[in-house]
Amino acid sequence: MLSDGTIKSIASIFCGDTGGYYTYKTGPALVSFFNQRFGSHDVYQSGFPSRWAYAYNKLVEFLNAGTFDRFLTLMLSKEFIISDTGCTVVEAAEKAVEIVTELNRILRADAYVITHKGNEYHLLRENDDLVFYGSGGFANVYRQKSTGLIVKKLKDDYLANPEIRSRFKREFNITKSLNDLPGIIRVFDFDETNCSYTMEEAEQTLEVFINNSTLNEETRIRCIRQILQLFSEVHKRDVIHRDISPNNIFLLSGVLKTADFGLGKDLSILTSHQTYLTNAFGQFYYCAPEQFMLLRDGDKRSDVYSLGRLINFIMTADPNNSRHIFRSAAEKATSSNPSFRQADAGALLSYVEKNMHYHQQSQNKERVLSKIAAETLDEEVETFLSELTNEQLCKMLVNDVKGFHSSLIKYMKQNDTHANDIIQGVEDEFREVCHRFEDNDPIARFANAILEVRAFPYVVKELAASILRYIAKDVNRFYAQRLIESLINAGVEPMIEEILLS
Repeated sequence: MLSDGTIKSIASIFCGDTGGYYTYKTGPALVSFFNQRFGSHDVYQSGFPSRWAYAYNKLVEFLNAGTFDRFLTLMLSKEFIISDTGCTVVEAAEKAVEIVTELNRILRADAYVITHKGNEYHLLRENDDLVFYGSGGFANVYRQKSTGLIVKKLKDDYLANPEIRSRFKREFNITKSLNDLPGIIRVFDFDETNCSYTMEEAEQTLEVFINNSTLNEETRIRCIRQILQLFSEVHKRDVIHRDISPNNIFLLSGVLKTADFGLGKDLSILTSHQTYLTNAFGQFYYCAPEQFMLLRDGDKRSDVYSLGRLINFIMTADPNNSRHIFRSAAEKATSSNPSFRQADAGALLSYVEKNMHYHQQSQNKERVLSKIAAETLDEEVETFLSELTNEQLCKMLVNDVKGFHSSLIKYMKQNDTHANDIIQGVEDEFREVCHRFEDNDPIARFANAILEVRAFPYVVKELAASILRYIAKDVNRFYAQRLIESLINAGVEPMIEEILLS
């Protein structure tokens, strides 16, 4: 049970002797309080003990009778604090938090803690009330049996580190500032005495939900929209997360909610935190490249990178797999160069919505083909090209659709992923599509155009050379043979020349 020193400290606080939380109470006032509130029949008369000793004895009596929680609930209620100190309702609420913090500091020596749910307060042995849930980089997570809340507590190893304590408190403050958003896990109280805070309990992580559920495309899209809409609002407030992953997004009553702003930063506040102690700059597959170099370089575009990876995971269960209807949006978001990404989550959401609109409007194809004919490469055309099947790709080349050849080369120049995917798609399918001998000529011309671009990776040019050689030698097309002669005369890499002449 509680030690004598702890009980005496609580009695002194209530009597108004220490802390300044309550007004000074005379002996008669204390007797009147306990008689009226708890049905005592005490009389203030000669031989009456000192004020704190009287209060001490009453607290011991409550502990033995099991009514101490009733005393706590009364002394910490806004109504009592207002009547005792004459403060406002808001001041009473703030003072109640201060008093609980101080009482928990005192109780910590006896391994007890005061918890509350709604308007009721409870004294509990701390270890009996917490059930271990899991462990992260800097904190352990518990479930509080008395309240059903989650307690996130800084590990003992880091309690003496002021930078980590500051980051942990910042995590709480940022999350608290966003609690009006429905997609943020609600946090409640921060306990300065042991660096912990309480938050609502979720059902499961997004990672578990995606991996263990059979979801249709509509549900996956709904998840993506929920997350992007939330982070659009977060970015509007100039807050960045810097650790977005499916393990930091939770499912609660059918709503996806985000937590763990441990690496977060409020861009509207200039602070002295130029570097941050951390043992993980976001989770590996979701972390933007620039954050591996220096965490402080992370900005909204770093969050966009993580969100792009998250879109891949939601659609395919693989953060690296972008073969889905939002491919162009995800690939732009995960560009290694931050300047090529969408500016923030709102811009990414807009890009995703455009993708959806395109899929829902079949008449868009005619407009896209007119853009391709004009050799205009915008977001809509990129989406169209990224979603072509290998058969559709080869047929459009063989049919020599106006502007398609040039648009495809431009698209491939954007990044190595586009270039690899397109040439691999052509190599896999063109033999099946080229039913007539002359159908091979546009394919040969396309392969030749790739070999004329020095910027393409060797593996891309290697496949292009193999395609051109096959058409020239195996199909025996004179047109392809002349293209090879021109390439050799102009000069190509020795290994590419070897493939062409093999």
